[in-house]
Amino acid sequence: TLEDGISWCGRLDKFFIPYHKDGLPTVVSPEAVDRFCAAETLEEQREVLQQLPMNDIGELTRQYLSKKNVAKHGRSEAQYKFLDQPADDVSTIYWKQMCRVCHDVPVKDNFYLSWFLRGSRGFDPNIKPNYAPPYLTRDGFNKLKGLVDRIEVFTCGLEDYLKNSEYTFSKVRTNSKCS
Repeated sequence: TLEDGISWCGRLDKFFIPYHKDGLPTVVSPEAVDRFCAAETLEEQREVLQQLPMNDIGELTRQYLSKKNVAKHGRSEAQYKFLDQPADDVSTIYWKQMCRVCHDVPVKDNFYLSWFLRGSRGFDPNIKPNYAPPYLTRDGFNKLKGLVDRIEVFTCGLEDYLKNSEYTFSKVRTNSKCS
């Protein structure tokens, strides 16, 4: 039910479950990731980041997000046609962006970064720090419950939706300038 939570129920969430459960712990301990997520300052975060096996994490991430692996989990190659980079580069671009974010964006109170790095552990109230997004808490649910009538349901694919939308769309831009 919605009251039980929506985290880890979506297609993207489910795609990343094996990454967090079976992949990431083979190259970096959950405790090391927790130390990174608990950093109070950007300087402390960068110090912890330098202690992590970033080459191993990067290789795992690039393999997991490879075109072949993504296709194996139900993503169509056609979804890559809106990218301005070759599909094989998506995993590398993603990894470079992730490195930039981990270096330059404070992880403290950043529930999305905690979610990506810690998986469902990032929302476990027994594990500190717990950076669950406000809308996934019980109080958040109670606030949103009254807004459910605003939800619009679309039963078409993204391309059909965009064709009939008042907005124009041609490409997804990626920034490959990060090193």
